[in-house]
Amino acid sequence: MTPEEVERKLSALRSTLDAADCRYTILAHETTVHSAEDGVARGMGRLEEMAPTFILKSDGGFLAAILSGATKLSYRKIRKNLGLSNVSLAPPQSVLEITGSPVGTVSLVQTAVPTILDERLASLPEGFGGCGVPGHTLRIRLADLIRITRARVFDFAEPKE
Repeated sequence: MTPEEVERKLSALRSTLDAADCRYTILAHETTVHSAEDGVARGMGRLEEMAPTFILKSDGGFLAAILSGATKLSYRKIRKNLGLSNVSLAPPQSVLEITGSPVGTVSLVQTAVPTILDERLASLPEGFGGCGVPGHTLRIRLADLIRITRARVFDFAEPKE
C-alpha cells in the first residue's frame, strides 16, 4: 500500500468518524500490530480492550465480527443466534475484496457488510482495532462503534484457553 493510499484510507475513516461525532484516536506504529497480545505488549491497553475484526462467510452472506482479544469466536453461537447453517472465516482474497484491506489490518468500521459485536466487548468503554491500513490502530469509544456500524450485539465468543 502506497503512502498516498494509506493517507486516503485514513482520511476517509476520519471523515466517517467525524461526521458521526465519534470519540476516537488513530495511533501510528512503526510496524503493524498483528494480534491482540501484540497490542497489549505495545502498551495500548488490556487484552479485553483489543478488538480484532474477522470477516466471516455464511449461508446468509458475509459478516464483520468484532470481539474482545481475551476471547475466541464461537461459530456455534453465531449460527444459533443468527439462524445460519454455515459460518466460517472468509478466505483472504474475499476479505481483501470486501474490505479493501488484507487480513490483519481490517478496519473496525465496516459499511459493506453487517457487523456483529460480542457483548463482552460492548460492555467496555473503549476498544482498539484495525484502521484498514498497516501500521495504524483505531482507539474508539465502543458505544460510538456500535452506533455507526449498527452492530448487532450478542454473546458469540468464548474465553481463550
